Amino acid sequence: MPNPTDTKCVQRFVGFVNYLSKFMPRLSEVCEPLRRLLDKDVQWHWLPKHDVAIKEIKTLITAVPVLRYYDINRPVTIQSDSSQTGLGCCLLQEGQPVAFASRALSQTEQNYAQIEKECLSIVFACQRFHYYLYGRDDVTAETDHRPLVSIFVKPLLSAPKRLQSMLLTLQNYCLKVVYKPGPEMYISDTLSRAATPIQSTDTQYSREMVCSLQQEQYDTAAIQQTDYLNVTSQRLTQIRQHTEKDECLQTLKTVVLEGWPDCREDTPIVIRGYWPIRDEISVQDGVLFRSQRVIIPKTLQPEILRRIHYSHIGGEACYRQARDTLFWPNMQGEIKDFVQQCSVCNEYAHEQQKETMMSHPLPKRPWQIVSMDLFNHVGKDFLLVVDHYSDFWEVDLLPDLSAETTILRCKAQFARHGIPDRVISDCGCQFACGAFRTFANEWSFEHVTSSPRHPKANGKAESAVKIVKNLCRRAAFAGEDPWKAILHWRNTPTEGLYCSPAQQLMSRRLRTHLPVTDQLLTPRVINEILDKLCMKRRMAKLSYDRSAKDLPELNIGQPIRMKPLPGDRTGRWRKGVCLQQAGPRSYVVNVEWTTYRRNRVDLRPAERVPQLPLGHLERPGDAHATEEGSVSEDSRVETGISHGGAPHSPQTICAPHQAEQGQAYSRSGRLIKPRDRLNL
Repeated sequence: MPNPTDTKCVQRFVGFVNYLSKFMPRLSEVCEPLRRLLDKDVQWHWLPKHDVAIKEIKTLITAVPVLRYYDINRPVTIQSDSSQTGLGCCLLQEGQPVAFASRALSQTEQNYAQIEKECLSIVFACQRFHYYLYGRDDVTAETDHRPLVSIFVKPLLSAPKRLQSMLLTLQNYCLKVVYKPGPEMYISDTLSRAATPIQSTDTQYSREMVCSLQQEQYDTAAIQQTDYLNVTSQRLTQIRQHTEKDECLQTLKTVVLEGWPDCREDTPIVIRGYWPIRDEISVQDGVLFRSQRVIIPKTLQPEILRRIHYSHIGGEACYRQARDTLFWPNMQGEIKDFVQQCSVCNEYAHEQQKETMMSHPLPKRPWQIVSMDLFNHVGKDFLLVVDHYSDFWEVDLLPDLSAETTILRCKAQFARHGIPDRVISDCGCQFACGAFRTFANEWSFEHVTSSPRHPKANGKAESAVKIVKNLCRRAAFAGEDPWKAILHWRNTPTEGLYCSPAQQLMSRRLRTHLPVTDQLLTPRVINEILDKLCMKRRMAKLSYDRSAKDLPELNIGQPIRMKPLPGDRTGRWRKGVCLQQAGPRSYVVNVEWTTYRRNRVDLRPAERVPQLPLGHLERPGDAHATEEGSVSEDSRVETGISHGGAPHSPQTICAPHQAEQGQAYSRSGRLIKPRDRLNL
């Protein structure tokens, strides 16, 4: 019965009556005193005529034809709702009520989250109307709590523990849960707000159903989410205390208990990050849960992150460990950032993923671009020069490893095949010196160097060295002449090109021990090589790039970590700072007061900015510290290539010492004075 002192209660009652107006005669006449009482600017006075109107309306509602007989052949709709203090439900067929039910919530149930109360109202309706619903497959359940609809279509494990128990109870019924706005649910809304305690004078049927429902309520109320957590009582108390101090979680708790708004825009800004999972959030014993996971307060997240990363495993592994028990918005991203900033993990990191292939420019004629490299075989040193157009290579024995001897052998090759436009080499001391720069200027070719400790950057020469060593090794094992093996290799057609390296370079076959006609030895220019080379390179890049990914570029002054040097048993990625970019994927860095040039794949962003100046980087009293393949602050560095890094013209990284005529300087700026015993 409506409260005579509550205007809203009377308004709800009138709305409930209007919903059933088509089944009740004389309703407008009987309800007229109540409508006049709700008119605007009318002073509120509850009179005896209003009590009479209420009694007559209750008689009309409970009499035929308002209540209809249950028809087993017609579809069934249950309408349920929950208020702060009670549950209400109604069984409908074709919009006409068949039965009503309502009850008050216990003190424990009043502390449930709103979504749990709404689900409990559906459980109450199904058990109260069990004999009407059991075994039917055309039952529709209407609710005004939209998040509850999605719970019924999600896996059972995604729901909180208490909801799981309710959903298991509802497995006895074939329900189709649909959303219906609250203002349209007149009957269940009115019943839930006017619920009465269960009376002991109910029928036997009611007593059986009530006992069954009370047992289910007892089991549901006994479920505590914290019982399923593998945490100590001290830790649980700590989470509860920090949750009480967290303003965001307190706002979330209030919204969960009172019910979520219908629109995301009506939700407080601080908890909008929880909107997509609002149907999975519950509150128990002062702790917030998402399904079976604890929602961690902001103040506890740093400590939890340290505990997650205790074993210093990767970011994805840490997230897989934490996602089953913990939750907060953007937890995966914060775990990933925390792992990336871990000093221990960065110091003992694995090698980085390879980058996509960046090939050298394709030459348009033979001996236009050549690569050089030094190698040692059976205790002797050799210089190898390979042509990028034909893959034809020349090998020279070196009596010593001085720059003068290397330059002398290069001059012999250039005099034989012509001066190339570009020479590519590594940063060995024979190539990265003033004498070789002078040689490049005098013979008018461009010299580019690759990143030290990155052999892929000079891949053409490295591949040729491997071929030469295999030919010589097999010839020595067979007791044959290695030069004959080299001759036959140069005369063997390249796969996919149908012409040999000798034909590509000199437009003719070489005479070998195999019988051959004079016509085949006649020089003939082959014009289809360039297109076939382009197609071959494209296919190689496509295959290589399937498992490769480009790394982001480094910025000048950015803190970095450099890959351990060969022979470094500690395996530490040492800290440093990026000084300058020396070319595509090649950088000059300063690591522990030593300047290096490295490829991007050997550098990774550091977690902290080391206090290293970008200008004068030597420590007081120390000389310029360098290592083979590194550069000092006043040395001249030339660009290189990675697998590829497209070669560029030489660049001056820092102010160089100008080499005087006939003099050569090392990368550290010292004057090179060869010993007399090296002048052979």
